[in-house]
Amino acid sequence: MSQEELFRAALGLEAPWTVDKVEFSVDEQRLDIWLAFGEGAQFACPFGDAVQLQPYDAREHTWRHLNFFQFHTYLHARVPRVRCPEHGVHQVETTWARPGSGFTLLFEALVMLLAKAMPMRDLSRLVGEHDTRLWRVVKHYVEEARAKADFSEVQTLAVDETSSQRGHNYITLVAEPERARILFATVGRDSATIARFREDFEQHGGQPDAVKEIALDMSAAFIKGMSETFSQATLVFDRFHATKLLTDAVDEVRRAEQRMQPVLKSSRYLWLRNAEDLRTDQITELSELRSLHLKTARAYNLK
Repeated sequence: MSQEELFRAALGLEAPWTVDKVEFSVDEQRLDIWLAFGEGAQFACPFGDAVQLQPYDAREHTWRHLNFFQFHTYLHARVPRVRCPEHGVHQVETTWARPGSGFTLLFEALVMLLAKAMPMRDLSRLVGEHDTRLWRVVKHYVEEARAKADFSEVQTLAVDETSSQRGHNYITLVAEPERARILFATVGRDSATIARFREDFEQHGGQPDAVKEIALDMSAAFIKGMSETFSQATLVFDRFHATKLLTDAVDEVRRAEQRMQPVLKSSRYLWLRNAEDLRTDQITELSELRSLHLKTARAYNLK
């Protein structure tokens, strides 16, 4: 088997495509593979049926491929165009790359796999490509997947925000708890983000009137947005945020009261931690404090 036949098998090429030439540069640590089609080859119109057509012309293209033996590998080919009587002149589709991409499908599959596990900056360094080009790959497949998303059976929602950078740069996330999937993400955390979500929700088959429950924090903007946009749904405040508000309230009462009640000094840890996390001596101390007529003890009991 010649090296051309070997690489043809490795690349999974189908007729009429063959490997025409292979060059390896030791200095550049680079492998280049040229693909070609034979004289008389015919191709189907990408927008038509299986009718085979003669090439109209051909244009040179290059694609980054998976590494061979840790060396950067590039495929080169003059991709033909065909003149279809119904659809006009169009470039034919190749089996190894999607139209307009500078990477092969296998390379893009690697990028999508690694993008789930590492920051794009690290991925860029690993594969030796600028992150801008890699982001285009991710954007293409994310948009393709979102276009197919079906929200028609969604009945519960969960809303929260996260910080995208240092400072006050927020992203609102809407998820479906039952299937543990993100439905929507957008910049900002005001009530307008909820209106944008509803528009996207309906575009993907979602039925606003079918949403029964929405879990969210106590953000006034989220409460307003959800109440107006999904008025028939029950709003459920998550336990974490409710507990945090109550805990902060207990601490506020303690700070104010300890000015008049020195016994409360150095007791902050006792009031704020869960009872199961306290040592035996701390539980005893907390019990003694709770037996006193203190506003802090009343706030703690209410919590």
